[in-house]
Amino acid sequence: MARKDYDMPFKRHAPYYTKVKVDATGNIYKIPSVTQVLGTIGNPEPLINWALRETIKRINWDERTVGDYTELRDWYADLGTTAHRHMEVILEGGQPDLIEEGFDKRLVQGAQNSINAFEAWLNRHEVNPLFIEEVLVSDEYELGGTADLIATVDGKIEIIDFKTGTKLKKHNLQVAAYFMLAQENGIDADQCRMVYGHRDKRSDNKQLEEVVIYKDEIEELWNCVRAAKYLFERT
Repeated sequence: MARKDYDMPFKRHAPYYTKVKVDATGNIYKIPSVTQVLGTIGNPEPLINWALRETIKRINWDERTVGDYTELRDWYADLGTTAHRHMEVILEGGQPDLIEEGFDKRLVQGAQNSINAFEAWLNRHEVNPLFIEEVLVSDEYELGGTADLIATVDGKIEIIDFKTGTKLKKHNLQVAAYFMLAQENGIDADQCRMVYGHRDKRSDNKQLEEVVIYKDEIEELWNCVRAAKYLFERT
């Protein structure tokens, strides 16, 4: 699916910085996001693109027809944005109409498995939103990010992140970092939760999966995030 072939009303997937600061000498610098920093951990993208190009050469395919891995990556990212927007509208108390907002029909259809799973999650728990798409920035650790949802879930305050793709261990690092950023911003959460609404149909029918990260796990995960930031600053 080529990028130019469909409409996307929201900003496309891209690394971003969360805040601009000025140091003691007057130099301007930017505070990176958690996702940027964690991108330094095992980023396979250059290797995947190389492997794709080599495969095309060996099988004699037309690269213009096959496309680039980044197109597929961005398509999946936009499916995630579509599902996130659907949830955002519901959590704000509205009725989603993504096509009316300008989302391509193919994006809405492609995100439907995730949308259904996320709605099932809402029905499974008692969820009371406190903050939606909350930007959190730490001046102490010079790190920022946007929490998908901060809410009481079955009576506990949670930092929640929604994902439409495969479960990865670094997702736990991401939400643990948001926990620490929230704490610095005066939000005292009890735990974190990853909510996976898998975009692809699964043979085990487990479209919805949840991972709860408890408070006593946060410190170890946070130390890993700080180590990743150390590497990020030196690359």
